[in-house]
Amino acid sequence: MSTRRGFIKCMVGLGASLLPCNGWSDLLMHNSQPAQASFKNLVPKKPPALNFNQDITTTYLKRTAMDDILALSQQEFEGRRAGSLGEEKAAAYLVDQMRGLGLDPLGDTIENQQRNYSHAFTIYPVLEEFSYGRLTFLQGDPSSLRTPSANMIGGLLGTNTDESVILSAHYDHLGIFQGKLYSGANDNASGVGCILDVMRRLLREGLKPKRNVVLAFWSAEEMGFVGSHSFLKDPTIMLSGIQAVFNVDTVGNGPVGEFAFWANNNNRAVQAVQAAVSRNKAKIMLAPNNGHNSDQLYFNLEHIPAVTLMSRDWLYKNHTPEDVPSFVEPQKIALACDILYGAVHELAF
Repeated sequence: MSTRRGFIKCMVGLGASLLPCNGWSDLLMHNSQPAQASFKNLVPKKPPALNFNQDITTTYLKRTAMDDILALSQQEFEGRRAGSLGEEKAAAYLVDQMRGLGLDPLGDTIENQQRNYSHAFTIYPVLEEFSYGRLTFLQGDPSSLRTPSANMIGGLLGTNTDESVILSAHYDHLGIFQGKLYSGANDNASGVGCILDVMRRLLREGLKPKRNVVLAFWSAEEMGFVGSHSFLKDPTIMLSGIQAVFNVDTVGNGPVGEFAFWANNNNRAVQAVQAAVSRNKAKIMLAPNNGHNSDQLYFNLEHIPAVTLMSRDWLYKNHTPEDVPSFVEPQKIALACDILYGAVHELAF
């Protein structure tokens, strides 16, 4: 979770000038280094339309949120810092999961009007700073060359394709700093795993939703919510059709039945989450911001119903090298998935 107020204010000012690069995927396709060869897969062929009478690839449907958390936290992904090779590897993992589940690409339009899973943007340099034992980012020199990054977006289309319910989570983290890996298992591989888990559950049920169910994996959240802000400046689905945004961020620690949320009012998304929490006999509270926030922020500023679901104790060990898979409680993740599933089902089906 991004935490710097000054940085947020700066990024709000800069956001209007964010220029999309020619396409993150295109850059990867033309990079001849062997380590990046696999990222050609970020420009996918359009998957076939789902046949709800047939099984989607069983291997993908059987994966769990904990499988995703373990995968994204491994050393190979280098802490998933936005603009890094580790982030690209994480993006490739997400594309593979969405393609394997048969989801439609809902990112940028590329050659021949083909849709991509990636939604490209650029990020400014950042500087690292320790604050109260936590690693955070400050804005660097805005005149320096910007780095390409991308959100990953796919979805299950509904009978009314003009309306959407978004399940979102940021997939970036802090990277490697002073020789230490910040793997970000809780922040925010836990949120990524939850929204993938909910989509798998919906697909296993085999029901076509009334509204599109969109998976949005934001990048550069740790740098000031740049990915979600860039999406709102250059949307790939109709903003007017977004009925709710359920953002999930750092849900895997603390007492199992205790959650918190951020939102700027009692909107439709908040009400759906509160109802789902009650049905699951859990507890939830509105958390004070105290300089912290997440990707629901800019949606709320655009008057789009949005909420961030998180653990009540999300700040504990946050932005430290101790945020590893063993820190994440599987029972807490399972309950978070149940809550999110209930909220999404209420508004999308």
